[in-house]
Amino acid sequence: MLLINRFKIPLLKKTSPRTKPKPAKRPRRNSNKQLPYEIQELICNILLEDDPTNSIALTCMRVCKSWAMFICERLYREFQFKNYIQFIGFVNTISLKDGALSYGLFVRTLDLSPVNKYGVDMRVRRLIRHCPNMVSITFGQATSVKADTLQLMGRHCHNVHTLEMGGIQSFPFMFDCDFSGMMGLRRLSLMTTPLQSNSLDTIPNSILHLQIAHMDALYHDEFVSFLKNHDHLVSLSVRRCRHLNTDFSAFIGHLPKLTALELAGPEVEDKSLKGLFDIPTELHTLKLCHTQISDGTLEALAAGCLVVHHLDISHNSGITPFGVQSLMRKKQFKQITTSL
Repeated sequence: MLLINRFKIPLLKKTSPRTKPKPAKRPRRNSNKQLPYEIQELICNILLEDDPTNSIALTCMRVCKSWAMFICERLYREFQFKNYIQFIGFVNTISLKDGALSYGLFVRTLDLSPVNKYGVDMRVRRLIRHCPNMVSITFGQATSVKADTLQLMGRHCHNVHTLEMGGIQSFPFMFDCDFSGMMGLRRLSLMTTPLQSNSLDTIPNSILHLQIAHMDALYHDEFVSFLKNHDHLVSLSVRRCRHLNTDFSAFIGHLPKLTALELAGPEVEDKSLKGLFDIPTELHTLKLCHTQISDGTLEALAAGCLVVHHLDISHNSGITPFGVQSLMRKKQFKQITTSL
């Protein structure tokens, strides 16, 4: 018998090489979250350069939510309208009900001057409702916005501190407007606005800077009464108001905190400025431009007790170089501007 049959040899099994254990998978992390927010914001600013409306803005917004917020803050903060179609798209975007972000919350400043020649009242109402953080708005000249829309700002935009408005197409003569809801209003500019006198009384006492121009419906006594109730004004500008042409000294007599005064237009002359320079107060800036004043006003300024640091008397045809030199010899100024 064969020897191989006498011995039982175990069968040789094929041994597989010992496999190494697989490393445990680490949870995937968003690399953007590892960067400080300041670095992420710097990257966004570099990508956008000086134009936040360039084509890469949409790509950056898709990276992550933090990048989208950085882009929106720059894109919508001071949005500049180029045409009416862009204005319509802007309104539709910020008023989306199911938008990824609340785009209207980023809006701070709006200038409607490029589009106000169209019918914008209904869309401006939507803007006001969806932009509660807006602080400055300019309506421009001959706007189609109605008085009710302006009053809507008092209910939704409590942070507005600057309002610039011109003539209103729907009110070519006179209209009432209630500004009392704008409790944070600091700067107000009214140009060719046909406001009734009782509308001025609704302007809150928080107003610090007031500029009026071409307000032909405003009379001297009405304006003086308004100034008595708003004695916190810091700067006042009156330009080409037909009926504000007498006794300008009554203006600053009720404004103890006034530091800047501008009077412009053919209504300003030597007689209307009589007594203004005898008020013992101090002005940082006094502008008398495009007026009918002569060297007699400069003599009154030199002899008066009104202290002025910066004087602008440019574009006055009645002033001569001799009158300016005489003023500079008698009174000292930090800066004086003339067009002679």
